[in-house]
Amino acid sequence: MSENKINKFELDLLSTAIDKIISSEIIEYSTIDKLPLTNDIPDANKIYTGKVTMLFVDMRESTKLPDKFTPNQLVKIYRSYIRTVVQSIRYSGGVVRDFMGDGILAVFIDNEEGKSEDKSVRAARYIATAIDKFLNPVLDQKFKYRISCGIGIHTGNISISKVGMRGKEQQDNAENEFGIAWIGNSTNLACKFSSAVDNGTIFISASTYASLSDNDGKQKWEKIEISKGSNVLSGYIAKRYYLSLEHEIEPCPAGNSARTLRLVDQLKEEYQKQLANIAREAMELGKKEQSLQTKEHQLNCEAAEIEQKKEEIIFREKTAYKHEYHFHCDVLRSGHCQSTYVKEMGKDFWEDHLTDVLSAGIKIGKNEHTVKQEISYAMVSIYETLGLYDKAYDFLVEQATGHPWLLLSTVQTIVKKVGYCDRLSTAIYIRLAADDLSPECRLEFEKIRNWLVLEHSR
Repeated sequence: MSENKINKFELDLLSTAIDKIISSEIIEYSTIDKLPLTNDIPDANKIYTGKVTMLFVDMRESTKLPDKFTPNQLVKIYRSYIRTVVQSIRYSGGVVRDFMGDGILAVFIDNEEGKSEDKSVRAARYIATAIDKFLNPVLDQKFKYRISCGIGIHTGNISISKVGMRGKEQQDNAENEFGIAWIGNSTNLACKFSSAVDNGTIFISASTYASLSDNDGKQKWEKIEISKGSNVLSGYIAKRYYLSLEHEIEPCPAGNSARTLRLVDQLKEEYQKQLANIAREAMELGKKEQSLQTKEHQLNCEAAEIEQKKEEIIFREKTAYKHEYHFHCDVLRSGHCQSTYVKEMGKDFWEDHLTDVLSAGIKIGKNEHTVKQEISYAMVSIYETLGLYDKAYDFLVEQATGHPWLLLSTVQTIVKKVGYCDRLSTAIYIRLAADDLSPECRLEFEKIRNWLVLEHSR
């Protein structure tokens, strides 16, 4: 056999297999109350479809274990961990269908034993209980080590099909290499959920939560959104949600449970990081400016060169202030027509950024009214969402005074709420007289003027 060549027999064999798979029709079966075994699924284009609940449990930081333990110790840790998880799943009505590295994939279906959602959540609680109250105490005593894992659950429709290859032709003792492909996003989401949380935390999807039978137990779950890479994962989490025992045992978890950040908290932290970076940059530039001033005093012979450097630093400092100003403007503009986001972040968040943008505007030579007019449409939307209509009206006047556009519908909503319109009417008349609007915007301003006249006459 040449190592650098594939013989014709093998190529013909592969080509025939591919043609057969691609050209054959798909025959679909519906799963009812029993998952088919691998050996029971034919090696053909036949799939089984139906609603299932997938559970994925993944051990944390397992790649570091070979550096800490001998091979004999690792075998004992892995086997006891997997045995614990498999029993938890099996005795909760589920079936383990794959071992993926240190992760274990299990499947639950609806049958006479109960709903897949209830059984999967029980299995997750069983795993957390068994690891923290039975396995970890032993591992801690024998190896000074405790296992930490995250558990993810998702309910949805899935298709399964047999994949792989029979043993080599003309070799009766060659092993058949078959497995089951789980087609659908349930497995993927369960894996992502498990990786988004830590240390005995269970993360279930909204579809799983909605079908749980235990209404009292639902109070244990906390609704959450988590940003994981480029994905936003939505669902419910429960931390250290153990099953009860006949004789209670003190849990032995692997350290403190990591704090799971909500999406809103992550956004706030990111805002704070950017603000800190801007402040640090401005502070560093200020220190450099002071250093140059001292050097200028001491080295008069280099005055021209130092003056040039000083101007460069001042320019960079003003640039930093402009970045600060545009950052706060962008934050406020992000609230325009985003009611859920505005309410979640809260009044103090928006008004803090309003204060900061006014301060930053002064640093770059803008007066208060100019700044307010630039962000007026956003503040009108934010205050309208928060129900602060008097403040929304103040910014509506600023928008009419100096912003390029204004909407009649917004004016109608806010004026009807506050019950007055004199300042706004005056601003509209002055703006129309200035004749600095585009034809489309001028038409909208004229509609607003006519409506205000009609409203004032009532």
